[in-house]
Amino acid sequence: MTRLLRVNAADGAVAALLARRGAWPAPRPPVLLVPGFGQNRFTWEVGGISLPGWLAERGHPTYVLEHRATGLARAWGDTPAPSLEALVEGDILAAVDRVFDDAGDFRVILAGHSLGGLTSLLFASAHPDRVAGVLSLGGGFFLSRGPRFLRALALAGEPLAWTGLARRFPTASLPLGPVGAALVAFRGLLDHPWVPFPWPVWHPRSYSPQELRERFTSGMDRTSVGIAAELRRGFAFDRLPTLRGEAQETVLSRVVCPVLLVHSATDALVPPAVGAPLPALLRNSPAARLLVVGAPPEPPLGHCDLVASEGARRHVWPRLGEWLQDIA
Repeated sequence: MTRLLRVNAADGAVAALLARRGAWPAPRPPVLLVPGFGQNRFTWEVGGISLPGWLAERGHPTYVLEHRATGLARAWGDTPAPSLEALVEGDILAAVDRVFDDAGDFRVILAGHSLGGLTSLLFASAHPDRVAGVLSLGGGFFLSRGPRFLRALALAGEPLAWTGLARRFPTASLPLGPVGAALVAFRGLLDHPWVPFPWPVWHPRSYSPQELRERFTSGMDRTSVGIAAELRRGFAFDRLPTLRGEAQETVLSRVVCPVLLVHSATDALVPPAVGAPLPALLRNSPAARLLVVGAPPEPPLGHCDLVASEGARRHVWPRLGEWLQDIA
């Protein structure tokens, strides 16, 4: 059974948690699933494929976070978070507190996709006593090491005064639903091998038509101008986005939990190079490693189907289970 929990952040915003109890008789540490840029609960389940359900069946109380003004949390407020700091010290901190109240375990395993991988790592740095481990799937860390066209686009955006715009209108909403609908509408063209697709968020034919509509029409939600501006800087400059301008070395030195960084060799949007520098930089983590999936003989996996797809269920989830077993 899935329950909806209200999450009250310190700044007055309200996020949402979808909670599943771990299967008896082997309860394990709770897992908090953190979505990516402008995403919601459909990050984690599509059709009959559910990563939260799979985790709960293995004994982990599982909680799916929907950030303020997204998904089911929109019923309690319609203003998106203005910054990465608001996501980390607002939504995620309040969600971890709520998980503790509900599951009775102080240390939580954070599992994040894309931007959620970054915010999970930043939370583990700011609150090392609250986190048992960080699992990142296609995490957006050193974004400038991804597609060259995105870095060029981010650098070209500097004259547009994104920083000033974000300072004046940080909570202005950027709806992503129309983008998702356009991707679905042009699937046939985008999946054609002769068409260069500049934003490859799935691998061709990884989703059925129904799954694709669910994942990208319902699952692409909204973000804010403030967060988009912070990510623009991440794509433009070769450094880890941090909170309050802290040095990346300082931030990473405070991460003391195990970290697993999962990237797909066939993820053209956030390739393994984006996460590759981290294991060496996470010097105080007892076990930080990069796991590359999606290379032959495994089926190719794109940025989103790395998380919830038939290929992910068969070839990625079992390895996540092994890692969770090691740190439980």
